[in-house]
Amino acid sequence: MVERLRSFSSNVLTHQKVFALFVLLAALPVLAQEAQEDSGDGGLQPCEPEEVPPPLPLAISAPSILFLIVMSGLFSGLTLGLMGLDVIALQIVQKGDDKVLARCAEQIAPVREKGNQLLCTLLLGNVAVNSALSILSADIFSGTVGFVVSTATIVIFGEIIPQAACSRYALQVGARTVPLVKVLMLVFFVLAKPISICLDWMLGQEMGTVHSRTELMEMLKLQISLGAVDAEEGAMAQQVAEGALSFRDKKVSEIMTPLEDAYMLSTETKLGYATIREVFETGFSRIPVYGTNKHDYRGLLYTKDLMLADPEDEMKLGDFIHIFNRKVETLFPENKLVSALNTFKKGGTHMALVRQAKVEVDTDPRFEVVGVITLEDIVEEILQEEIVDETDVYVDVDRGVRVKDGRENRIINLGVFNPIWQSKGDRLGSEEVRALSSHLHRTFFSQDNDLQLSYQAVEWLVSVAEVISLTRVSPVWMSHPDDPDWLYRRGQISDRCTLVLQGRVGVISGVDNFRSDVGSFSLLGRDALRIPDFEPDFGAFLSTPKVRVLSFTTQQFQAAKELDENQDNLQQAKALQESSKTAAASRRLAKHVSLHLGIDGTSDVVRVATNDHANRQRTYSDEKKSGLTTAREAYRMSL
Repeated sequence: MVERLRSFSSNVLTHQKVFALFVLLAALPVLAQEAQEDSGDGGLQPCEPEEVPPPLPLAISAPSILFLIVMSGLFSGLTLGLMGLDVIALQIVQKGDDKVLARCAEQIAPVREKGNQLLCTLLLGNVAVNSALSILSADIFSGTVGFVVSTATIVIFGEIIPQAACSRYALQVGARTVPLVKVLMLVFFVLAKPISICLDWMLGQEMGTVHSRTELMEMLKLQISLGAVDAEEGAMAQQVAEGALSFRDKKVSEIMTPLEDAYMLSTETKLGYATIREVFETGFSRIPVYGTNKHDYRGLLYTKDLMLADPEDEMKLGDFIHIFNRKVETLFPENKLVSALNTFKKGGTHMALVRQAKVEVDTDPRFEVVGVITLEDIVEEILQEEIVDETDVYVDVDRGVRVKDGRENRIINLGVFNPIWQSKGDRLGSEEVRALSSHLHRTFFSQDNDLQLSYQAVEWLVSVAEVISLTRVSPVWMSHPDDPDWLYRRGQISDRCTLVLQGRVGVISGVDNFRSDVGSFSLLGRDALRIPDFEPDFGAFLSTPKVRVLSFTTQQFQAAKELDENQDNLQQAKALQESSKTAAASRRLAKHVSLHLGIDGTSDVVRVATNDHANRQRTYSDEKKSGLTTAREAYRMSL
């Protein structure tokens, strides 16, 4: 505020000069008439001594001089203080955080808006008071002494001290003297109002100070350097302000992503597991779809729409996007970013294709896509910084700068969602083991139930469990399939718990034989882990042509609990299980674990569990080689 007061001091001096010139011009006719009267007789007249009025008593003149000095200082200080306050600056202070200064500015604003009338009032009062002060001083101190005393008194106590104080505390002093100023404006209204009208006509209405873009930035930098805000906040504010002021002049072509760097998909792309995973790993939320080439735009794919896509259907992307009929905006390279921002604000979409006219032949003009721009690109231009969200892979797509915050090393278990499991056969990939272990530990083997296992124990259990790919024999449309397609029969003893990996399983339950279908990550026969000779009260059968399941027995679960009680044995069992790729390795694992568990009876359980796993792996491999039975039949035989 001090800098603003100083910047307006020159304006105050200009008004003072104009006012003094106006008074001088008004006094010229009177001086000319007096001079003509003095020289009207054409000769010299003898001077007669004029009668000089007696001076005022010191008891009256001394207090009067003190009062005039105070009034001179008040007029002088208010002239600089109030006139130095800019109208726009007062509006800013009124909306500021300092409640005291805001209240002061609110009181001063109505008076300050009458700029020229206020100036004329203060100057008339100042001139009148100074003149009276000179006269009274001359009565007390005659001659040179009176001149020196009156001049020194007016300069020091009527100009320097008041103006210095009011320049520092203009708002506080001005707010407290507003009632007095209003009275003075009423007293001098007859003289000040006509003069102010003339000044308004000559100089125009006061508009306040309007800064250019460069001046605004310099003012912001100055305020930050003076400590108006925290250094970090100030740097961010300066950065955003520069972006907000400069982005209006920028064009779409300056910040768009060129077509060759844009990620797009063809309408012929099949929405299988590979495509959906690729889309997921790119991190984009909106993907343009083209036809014959990238200039042939056909539609827009929202990544969230893929929640409704079934990878097993492998539906063509061109057919899929027609279901939602997403739209995209069209912009041109010469469009301003302000225009692009207004387009995105309408709520249609936050992505636009940048098209450019190609007129190779006058009779066949056409538009080609030259780039892509999003609302995020414009916001980044305003913030002057790249925005990285939780799904972004690149910080800057144009330059190929990848995000390096650790997410590039993060392992996401997506393999479990792959419906094409035929190539995997009877084994689990590392991604599937981790994903299934995490799911089972969180939902079925947590601390909230009696089947509690640690994550490491669950991971071991999943590793030794049997993975079977099953094929339905009966037609899919049959509500009650043939015997080979049943996983569980009501009332038939089973010692197995089954986790559905892919496909769907039909479940018949209740007295009314109510049917429901369960899919991936559904667990059937969990009570078999609690109850010996478990008899299910439901039936379960293959509902889709192909089903992949993970099956573990009661003995394997008990072995996992035994290992969970001794972490050293569990770690050794896991290490050996990871290295065992054949049935022989599984048998060595059983022998090793049994030796370390001693003679407390638990070794038999673990040995049976691991040997059971090895035997099943060997039997299943032999059956596959001989072609005598299918995986479905092997699973049914185990039931």
